[in-house]
Amino acid sequence: MTNDSWGTKIVESDDLPALARPDAGLVLISEWYTESAERQRLVMDAVVDAWAKAELPEAFLSRHCLMGSDGRTILNYAQWTDSAAHYAFTADPANQRAIAASVQALTAVGPPGRYTHDRVVRLREAPVRTLSTTRSDDGVAQYFHRREDGRQLHVLTAHDDEGDGTALRFRPYRGVVREIRESVRPRG
Repeated sequence: MTNDSWGTKIVESDDLPALARPDAGLVLISEWYTESAERQRLVMDAVVDAWAKAELPEAFLSRHCLMGSDGRTILNYAQWTDSAAHYAFTADPANQRAIAASVQALTAVGPPGRYTHDRVVRLREAPVRTLSTTRSDDGVAQYFHRREDGRQLHVLTAHDDEGDGTALRFRPYRGVVREIRESVRPRG
């Protein structure tokens, strides 16, 4: 899908999300559970396909499905410019039919947690390969997200390895991302 107003384009990505994206005023995070590795991939593919085909507003920035090392868990991570734009998009019945229904048909999920990016704590310099949803000082960095009501922090720890298999790690699978080509953006 391409949206040439403002020079933006939605593209598929097999990278980790940009966890500290400065234009992300809303971050949606949830974990989903499936019965098997085959079901895990089916759900992630269907979700990303549905979002890739949707007419997404300029406020949409990204959506990633990250594959859990247990072969069943999915980390769902989405970014929007602001909460009001996300609420407006999800309130539209056409969007509910196109996207929400496809997700609900695949797996029973509740609403995601609604967060804002709070801060990053860099622990050491290294490339990031996986994420975990537990705070750990043996990672590369910790990304703190504050719940919209301010009463809870969600920490994602970035790691430079796949782990030893004792703790759940998430690696990139598929996502859709709004790219911005600055040279095309109007001035003023």
